[in-house]
Amino acid sequence: MITADAGRQSFGRGSASGRMLLRGAEILDGTGAAGYSADMRIRDGGIVEIGTRLARSEGEASIDLEGHQLLPTFIDVHSHDDAALFRPHAVDPKLSQGVTTTVVGNCGHGVAPSVGGAGLQEYSVPVLGPLPPQSFSRFTDYLDALDVMPLDIDALALVPHAPLRAHVIGPEARAADSREIQQMAGALDEALRAGAAGLSLGLMYVPGSAADDAELTALAQILARHGKLLVAHIRNEGGGLQASVDELLALGRRTGCPVHISHLKVTGRANFGTMPAIIERLDLARAQGTDVTADVYPYTAGSTTASTLLPSWVTERGTDSLLEVLSTSDLRRRALEEMRHPWSGPLENQYCSAGPGSILLAGFGRPEHAQLEGLVLADIAAAQSQEPAECLADLLLAEGGVLTIVIHQSCPEGLREALSWPFTFIGSDGLPREEGYVHPRLFGAFPKTLSEFARAEKLMAPEEAVRRMSTAPVARFGAGSSGLVVGAPADLQIIDPTAYRDSADYRSPRQETAGLDAVVMRGGRVWPAPEMGRSAGAGRLIRAAQSGRTL
Repeated sequence: MITADAGRQSFGRGSASGRMLLRGAEILDGTGAAGYSADMRIRDGGIVEIGTRLARSEGEASIDLEGHQLLPTFIDVHSHDDAALFRPHAVDPKLSQGVTTTVVGNCGHGVAPSVGGAGLQEYSVPVLGPLPPQSFSRFTDYLDALDVMPLDIDALALVPHAPLRAHVIGPEARAADSREIQQMAGALDEALRAGAAGLSLGLMYVPGSAADDAELTALAQILARHGKLLVAHIRNEGGGLQASVDELLALGRRTGCPVHISHLKVTGRANFGTMPAIIERLDLARAQGTDVTADVYPYTAGSTTASTLLPSWVTERGTDSLLEVLSTSDLRRRALEEMRHPWSGPLENQYCSAGPGSILLAGFGRPEHAQLEGLVLADIAAAQSQEPAECLADLLLAEGGVLTIVIHQSCPEGLREALSWPFTFIGSDGLPREEGYVHPRLFGAFPKTLSEFARAEKLMAPEEAVRRMSTAPVARFGAGSSGLVVGAPADLQIIDPTAYRDSADYRSPRQETAGLDAVVMRGGRVWPAPEMGRSAGAGRLIRAAQSGRTL
């Protein structure tokens, strides 16, 4: 731990008025350059001097950090904190791993514009958690609400495609006509002008899966005009991975829009070993002028809504149609039979490829189901003397369609190859829930990347890992850490490199980062919470002026 207790107190309650001198730490500044030992002077929330043996000024707290490292704070480029920003302490898992900027709106899920009475909002609850009490008739209203809130961390927003689309045509899984496409394009243009960082597609999810080439091209053209990102949860990450990647690359090539692949991975054992061919495809696209990047979470299990295990027609009207199908005998029989066999269309059948022995269930709301949190579907079904698909259907129906899964299905070598690609960033893809079982990535994605994959496995230098989690996303998304350089805000974390590691795992996922002594935003300590309580308002909404720039 930090040796000067009085010095620790000088970080205060998140204010930007502290004057301090941090002495003797090794600095990994976020640029990718080799770490070096130096002193750092902080004043008025910013870094004003870095050098060796700096003299202490009058009224300045001095903190001895010998044996520690100073890192810039991290940016979670793939979060689902859209609603969590409105809930007290819901983003504490971010702060507990050194993350002070969250990019929301991913996978096409989001809370704005609100779509009342259509079943779509409820469909997103397993991903986003409890929704905010207010509604937002436009995406800009959501931005304005965040702008005046006392946020715990900085937030940058992508426009989520699903509510944007449903606000215009409803949640129906059908192609949009030209008038509807024009309305969507107009709403997107307004949001981008107001500071949204781009558009996020959820092409695996209803209703985004119904978007055709005409719709996607029109939206990508709007993004290209603004120089902002098209971020996509592609249609298929298993047997159809190559075709799904090609679809996104073609959009970028045709429109000049910068594109970004969400949680790049290979799923399904039959597809293991194909990541090198995908990386080769991405490198070729970049060489030919398509501006493409990706994000990765450092785990071989994913997490999403349990309803995605069912055929897409089941959720064509969100939760409303899901519950209708599960409670209608002939429709239910048809859905479960399709779930048990490979699908011929572009979407991936995760239930079939992974199997019920690789699927854990979470997010139960009924008290009688509390003991099922984090258990394997096959085991739950066996204990209840049920066939697994029938068991899942019964649980979904009883829970009103609101359940999440943790599914072990990704290729371990594919994960390492994706992390090794120089144009990947780190995103937790954590589903924020304050209670119950969660995927450990919610608490451990960033320290796991640095401690396991950079330091232990040496997939990249620690300095490079820090760069990709801090300053590199700034150029891509338009906001975040400036690194530990003179003139930058004092957004930093203090770690003990001998103890630093992720503690969260699949057995005990709600474990905080070991060896993380302090997280500081603009000169004020925000983690661990100061003894007098963390000041609300340390964070702020970031409105992106322009992003999508080539790295």
